[in-house]
Amino acid sequence: MDLRRQFAKPEGTVGWFVGHLMAINNGDRSEWVLALLDLKPEERVLEIGFGPGADLARVSRQAAFVAGVDHSDVMVKQASKRNAAAIREGRVQVNLGSASKLPYPEAHFDKVFAINSAQFWKDSVGTLTEVGRVLKPGGWAALAVQPRNKGATEDHAHQAGKGLADAMKKAGFSEVRCESRPMKPVSTVCAMGKKTA
Repeated sequence: MDLRRQFAKPEGTVGWFVGHLMAINNGDRSEWVLALLDLKPEERVLEIGFGPGADLARVSRQAAFVAGVDHSDVMVKQASKRNAAAIREGRVQVNLGSASKLPYPEAHFDKVFAINSAQFWKDSVGTLTEVGRVLKPGGWAALAVQPRNKGATEDHAHQAGKGLADAMKKAGFSEVRCESRPMKPVSTVCAMGKKTA
């Protein structure tokens, strides 16, 4: 069994356990990325690749509304269960779907983020163009990656960040920068960019 594939798109019983593992192990990384986004109480936020929904729960405590899209029906079920009360209250919405074809209108969100999912996008520039479509002018996107493959090094992390930052520039984002935070086994990098008006 290819466990990496389960992290890319959790399926079946193994995917269910992978989701729980992600929810337990990724808190520090998520808190750092969300701090970089500087969420405000009135903002509408989108998470792409929400996995078990732990970050949807975090964001729902900081922003007015958070939606998420994930291509794994196992993760949609897990995130729906984890966020059941907030979903009933209309503060969280989860959708099964693709990052490359987001089911939202133009200029719908103030912030968009993806943590450890952008490295699986087949067309980063095309997907980021779609992210820009749903962002309000002046809105920010944050794409964080922490390489976890066997043999991953600090160089892999920094190359991943550079690649995401380059894709953001090609997709028309401005003020693009790359942040890094030392973590185990290797650093997490976060490419950030602003949608121009």
